[in-house]
Amino acid sequence: MPFIFEDSTKDAALLLKDVAAELQTEDLNKAGRIFRAVLQSVRDRMPVHDAIQFSAQLPVFWKGVYFDQYDLNKVPVKIRDAHDWINYIRNKNAFAADNDFQQDEEITAAFRAVFQALQRTMTDGQLQKVKESMNEDIQELLAA
Repeated sequence: MPFIFEDSTKDAALLLKDVAAELQTEDLNKAGRIFRAVLQSVRDRMPVHDAIQFSAQLPVFWKGVYFDQYDLNKVPVKIRDAHDWINYIRNKNAFAADNDFQQDEEITAAFRAVFQALQRTMTDGQLQKVKESMNEDIQELLAA
């Protein structure tokens, strides 16, 4: 089976546009930064095996972003509450956080937006597994 770069690029672009639509922005650079920050935060919260399974459903380009700077020796990160989770996502978007997130509510909305977009591309079981790996108050951020 040949690997078709155009299809892979198209899938990655469609997912990014879906994330941007959920974020209600036309700025694809901003959407990409936020998507990366949330993806990598979710990744760091999971045990290695679960993180790898999660990545299997991402388009090839986003897999590269997902695993960029992944340190197996530092996961899973212990995050005890929603406030710590919000700050963790903010820190993953370190250089642009001040532009992308003015308030904590924007990070919560971004977290929800990314999950909404992923729900349309991933199996429910995979996202449910991710949600269940998080503390209850972090899960509540997705329901708000």
